[in-house]
This record gives sequence, structure tokens and C-alpha cells, in this order.
Amino acid sequence: MTRRFSSALLVVAFLSLTGWAQNPYKPSGGIRGQVRLADGRPAPVGIAVYLEMRGGGGAAGQTQTDQSGKFEFPQLQQAIYEVHIRAIGYQEDFQEVNLNQMPQGYVTFVLRPDPTSKPPAVPPGGAGATLSAVDAAAPESARKDFNSGSELLQSGKDFDKGIELLKKATKEYPQYSEAYVVMGVAYSSRQNWSDADQALQAAIKANDKNAAAYLTLGLVKNETKNYDDALKYLLKATELAPESPDAHFQLGRTYYATQKWQLADEELAKANHLRPENPEQHVYMGNVQLRERNAEGALKEFQEAVRLDPQGPLAAPTQQMIARIETALQHNQPQAGRQQ
Repeated sequence: MTRRFSSALLVVAFLSLTGWAQNPYKPSGGIRGQVRLADGRPAPVGIAVYLEMRGGGGAAGQTQTDQSGKFEFPQLQQAIYEVHIRAIGYQEDFQEVNLNQMPQGYVTFVLRPDPTSKPPAVPPGGAGATLSAVDAAAPESARKDFNSGSELLQSGKDFDKGIELLKKATKEYPQYSEAYVVMGVAYSSRQNWSDADQALQAAIKANDKNAAAYLTLGLVKNETKNYDDALKYLLKATELAPESPDAHFQLGRTYYATQKWQLADEELAKANHLRPENPEQHVYMGNVQLRERNAEGALKEFQEAVRLDPQGPLAAPTQQMIARIETALQHNQPQAGRQQ
């Protein structure tokens, strides 16, 4: 089945990921924004953006910047929010948005280096951030083709034209690692694993510190059940981008597929800590808990997955599993009582 290219696939990377803002009230509006570098250029893909309720009200969502440094939290309830940006080696910043007074909010940030920190080992933003000194040196015409091609692919309007423009950019500038990554993600969205593999290998050859390339290539290897290679690439992704929930989630998938339950548990726990609002992560963790004979833990994870996305594609089968576990636990209660 063909999958539509989207920023959510970019992990994966780009796994961008609109915030899973959950609330019990009717949505009324949203918050959009953009992050720029100090020189005025858009921030790279993958800068972490967090949404919190004002006054310690708790997390309301999480997302990442797209190729233009933009982000969005749609369909939010009326409330006062704090929008935070965080990147290793850079100053954390936040702005307040009052949706009680307006239906839509817009904020802009400048990503500034933290003078007390050493420069980050990878570009800001972790696994989704592919902007590097090499990519930044691309000629203006190549960057223009890259931006146009990326926008076409992300909008779903013209896949072939988008790929054509990205290939044009890499032909003019063969070191354009970011362009290869976007091509790899686009091919992955069509389940064209061979071309995705080729593009992502080229991305790594152009920039062997490109965490997004390793992460996306690891996802491709997971999808094609080549778990030895998936492990190799995903371990490198987590090394380069230890704060990426997508890298830990994909690595957890690899360990799950190879029945290394304890290691899968550890990686999925990291992913859930970094991004607790992703229902698929909780479903995987629930299955791991079942393998480890922890029915109560599995039940908790499955219930959380349904709470986060009650109408999603995983909800119905997960509800069935919840019912089976609850029945089994109720059946075992009298036996436990007699043993005491």
C-alpha cells in the first residue's frame, strides 16, 4: 500500500511530527511558529519544540521544526500555553501564547548558541537536523531546487517533480547530504526500499555525522527485515542523537523483532520518556511487557495508547487486547487469593 509522504515520516525523521496535544475539551485554535538561526536562516529540520500549560500545568504536545524551520500545534483548547525550544548546545527559550484571547497564535524564535556549552557534536535538533556546514555551503540554485522539491514532496502534489528537483540539487552539489535524506524518506513513503537505501547511503557518504540518514536507513532496514543492518545504523543514530525519541523507538523495534526483550524494553522506555504522547510506542512497549510476563504493565501501556489516540488505527486491536488481559487478570484473582 502506498504511503503518502509527510513530515511525520521524516523521523524519521521528520517520526515532523505535529504535537499529539491531547485534551478533553473542544479544540478551538492552534499555534504556529518558526525558529531561525542567528544569521537569519531558517533553523534545520528537527529542532525540538515543546508545548506546556502555563504555571506547571503539564505537557500539552511536542513537535519538531520542518525544512523551513517552521512548526505547528493544531487544534488546541482555549488556555494559556508556553512554547519551548530546546537543542543541545543552544540556549533554551520559551514564549507565552494566550489562546483565551485569540484563536490562533504565532511565535518566532532565534536559536542562539549556549556560551557555557561546547558546540554540539551534531547539528542542532538531533536526528531530524541535517543542516551542516557542508549543506550550508550549497550554491543558491541548489538550495532553491532543494526547497522547491521538498515542498512538493511534503505537500503530496507532485512526487516525480519533487524527486527530479532534489536530484538536480545533488547533481549540482554532490555533497548535499540533506537532499539525499529527503529523497530517501520520499522513496520510503512509497515503499521503494531499494532507491531509499541508495539515497540514504549517499547521504552518509556526503556527511557521516548525519544522524537523520542513519535513522532513516535503520527504519528502511527494519521494514525490509534486515535487522543486522538495522541494528548497525540505529546504534549509530542513537550515538549521534541520543535525545531523539525516533532513534530509540526504531532501535526498540529492531530488538523486538529479534526477540531481545530486555533491550527492547530499555529503548522503548527511553522513547516514551522523550516522547510520551506517541501511541505506537506504548503499543510496542505493551507487547514487550507481555513477552516479559508482566500483564499489569502491558495493560497500562495499552490503555495509555488508546487514551492518546482513541480513534486511531491502533485503537480497535489494542482495545481487544485490553479486554483479554483484564479477563485473564480477573480469572487469576481468586487463585491468587487461595494461594495466600
